[in-house]
Amino acid sequence: MALLVGGAHAVHAQAQAQAVVPLQFKDFYRVPSGPKGLEMSATLVRASGQVARLTGYMVHQEKPTPGRFMLTPRPVQMSEHADGEADDLPASWVMVYLDPSQKDFAVPYTRGLLEITGILSVGRQEESDSRVSWIRLQLAPEATRGMSALELAGYFHSLQHTH
Repeated sequence: MALLVGGAHAVHAQAQAQAVVPLQFKDFYRVPSGPKGLEMSATLVRASGQVARLTGYMVHQEKPTPGRFMLTPRPVQMSEHADGEADDLPASWVMVYLDPSQKDFAVPYTRGLLEITGILSVGRQEESDSRVSWIRLQLAPEATRGMSALELAGYFHSLQHTH
């Protein structure tokens, strides 16, 4: 079964009651960083708990983790088996979660820019694989559904930005 991923067309019930906050990866941390290192920006902290839209690249992993994927501001390919914890993730990255009812769905890698909409949460969270995430987007259940391979290819193509 192919899966549709992304929240670009999915609307959370909460989103109907509030505006979508557009975010960019450059909004995540205060610039320049100070003696304490990276500090979350006021923009990011204010957006926590809100419906947010973010454009980025899906991290290409050796083996997808069911129910989630990572989004970054630039293309990243990870070799978890060879590199272990020494990955090339930039400081600004987001863990994107499918709806809990879809926690067993594997998300196929998609090349190019994707626009993702979901509920933003900020704060330290240890993931099941021991990775620590600081920023997460939770997708609505309707953001993922069964599709044919042709529908999936067309949908992912529609999510890619062309400038």
